[in-house]
This record gives sequence, structure tokens and C-alpha cells, in this order.
Amino acid sequence: MLSYQHAFHAGNHADVIKHLCWIGVINALKKKDKPFTLFDTHAGAGAYDLTDAMSSKNKEYETGISRLLIDDKGVQDLPNLLADYLSLCEPFLAQQQYPGSPAISAKAKRDGDNLHLMELHPAEFDKLDNNVSRLRTLNSHVHKRDGYEGLRALTPPKPNRGAILIDPPYERVNEYSDLVKGVEQVFKRWQQAQIVVWYPLLSERAGAKSGASEAMCEKLAAMGKPCFKAEICVEENTADAGMYGSGVFVLNPPWQLDTNLKSALESVVGMLGENEAGYHATAHVTWINEDN
Repeated sequence: MLSYQHAFHAGNHADVIKHLCWIGVINALKKKDKPFTLFDTHAGAGAYDLTDAMSSKNKEYETGISRLLIDDKGVQDLPNLLADYLSLCEPFLAQQQYPGSPAISAKAKRDGDNLHLMELHPAEFDKLDNNVSRLRTLNSHVHKRDGYEGLRALTPPKPNRGAILIDPPYERVNEYSDLVKGVEQVFKRWQQAQIVVWYPLLSERAGAKSGASEAMCEKLAAMGKPCFKAEICVEENTADAGMYGSGVFVLNPPWQLDTNLKSALESVVGMLGENEAGYHATAHVTWINEDN
């Protein structure tokens, strides 16, 4: 099934927490001169036109990235990670676009670092290829292939430094177990991989998918790697809420990512404020397996 298109959700609260975390990982890798490699298993279109029919349908960006926009002077008073995120987004937003993780990766990495972007959806792949070409960044590679197959073929990278973003659409229930299997396979070849997994928080209305993210995170934690999760909730978890929030599960996180992400999210929830029902956004960062 290849029906999911992220443009319907571009710039929403889920993108905010996912991309904040991913930029934090890239920033940590850039602290050393040695090059690194980034992998994106479900890359999508790369960048999204906020004025097109899909993005305009629900305008989810209005309760996400749009609430974080402040003047340049205000950026100076924000936590560094949030300021980096908004600075990277600003040129895209000025053109009524939102940068997906491929655009964020391409802009945040250095010329000597490698980027591998995997996407199977035919229409999304064509958009991804065009968008990445327009960015004119060195060593950014676009693959029309299954993301987990791509990881098996391309890891471990040389030199042995880098990170993986796994962000499936979770249209099918078995995508949760596919992800766990994919991560297990990576660690058999690349023990040092830093892995960021995005996941939805779903209410009872989601049926079999309700609780699937939590069960998946337990299986990821059982692999024994240092790991923490960060979650943001924008609605109360009532039976019919649907997706009331989302999270990132980070395995082998870089030093201080948890602290930087927590600080950024504290500012984010204050800026997101309340939804129409009066629920105020919340966020938390929780260590699962402490890094000894």
C-alpha cells in the first residue's frame, strides 16, 4: 500500500518534534570534523508547498510551525536547538513551503557528509528527486527503494559515523513490527548507529493501532541500547481523539540531545498553546535505558 502522502500533514506538531530531534542529532555529529552519513528510510517529497491542495486541505501547519514563527530578534531568546530549527525553516517558509526531513538533512549537513534518501511511492519519489536537485547540495543521493532494504545494502557507512531517521506512515499494523525488525538488522551490522524513530500516539478510535506505538517502543528498548523517548501531546487522549500527539524514540542518542530537546519542547508547547477545546499542549522527555 503506497497511498500515504505527507503533504496533508506538512508542518504539523509531529513534524516539529521529529525535525527538532533530527537537527539535534545532526548538530551533534557536526561537532567533529570527521564526515558522517545520514539515512532517511521514508523520505517523502522532501519539501512541501503549503499553498497546494493537499497542504491546504486541513492546514495542519497552522497549529504547528505557524505558531512558532516570531521575528528575527525573538529567535535570539530561544533555546539553541529551536532557534536552529526555525532558522533552517525560514527560507522555505518565506516561499510558502515547509522543508521535509530530506531538505532539512541536505541543508544541515556539510558538503563532505553523505545523505541517502529512500522513497518507494512513485509520485513522492519524483517530487523528492526534483526537490533535492533544486537544493544543489553535494553528496545527497535519492533512491527509489524500500527503506529497510536500503539500510541493509548501505550500512555500515565508511567512516563508521552517522544516523538513521525512520518515519513510516504506519498505514498498516504490521509496519510497527517491520520497523523493529529493520532496527534489529541494522544493529547486527552497525552497533554505533544513532537511530531516530518517529511514532504516532493514537487513541482507542484507531482500533488495532491503538497502543501499537507503545508496544513497539518496548521492543526497541529491549534491544538494550541507550535510549530515550520524547513526546508531545496536543489533544486530550479521549476514546475518539484519533492522533492526539506523537513522539520520537532515540537509540544511541548523542550526548546532551535529551537536554537540548527538552529545552526546545518546553518553548514549543508554550508557543503552541491551547487547541479549540482548551487543551494546552504538553511535552516530556523520558529516559528508558540510561547511558552508563
